[in-house]
Amino acid sequence: MNSMKIDPLAVTAALLIGGTLGIGYFFGLWATVRRLQAMRRPVLMLGASALLRIAIAVGIFYLLLSWGLAQLIAGMVGFFVTRLLAIRIWGPESRGDTALPQGKDG
Repeated sequence: MNSMKIDPLAVTAALLIGGTLGIGYFFGLWATVRRLQAMRRPVLMLGASALLRIAIAVGIFYLLLSWGLAQLIAGMVGFFVTRLLAIRIWGPESRGDTALPQGKDG
């Protein structure tokens, strides 16, 4: 039987890379949204920003995949954990806003 060895150092590095990617990705999103009202063409800015952020993320995830499936998964976990932390720290509840309007019952 062929045993697949997973390098803990490479998985840890991929986790950190994914987390760093998440910080950059969500900071870019935050910076874009903050500037939209001042833009003459906000839709163009939002689209260009999204394309750039997605292209960078896909490129980094592709690099991690070339290192191995375990590294790709670790990178995605790091990215997702960063997303959860960003929502918890800067989400609508932290400002007292609600994501959806409340009805009579809620």
